[in-house]
Amino acid sequence: MTDIRQQIVKQLDAYSTLEALKAAVREWVNTSDGSLNSFKKVLETHIDEDYDLSSEDWQQLQKQDLTFISDDATREEDMRRLQQYRETGDGIPHEQVAAWLTSIGTDNESPCPR
Repeated sequence: MTDIRQQIVKQLDAYSTLEALKAAVREWVNTSDGSLNSFKKVLETHIDEDYDLSSEDWQQLQKQDLTFISDDATREEDMRRLQQYRETGDGIPHEQVAAWLTSIGTDNESPCPR
């Protein structure tokens, strides 16, 4: 693993909430050139942010009838995908992820790229 990748892995491990990590990834996708160096810089700026949901936020999410995956299931799926990426090098291009994130909440929301 390259030095920059090792540094990013250490930063990812330091994140305390998934929401903080999502915010960092959104910023990286929407505002950077998509490089690993840019990702590392964004991760450094968001590391201490806290994104706990209030009870009102949870109530709003529950009204939307969303299905939540348990932490264990999410972790297992993430680890499976990471292993697949390490073995194949296949991933989703930055442009596709950026287009998808931009579409979220619009009338023409795109499906998550796979």
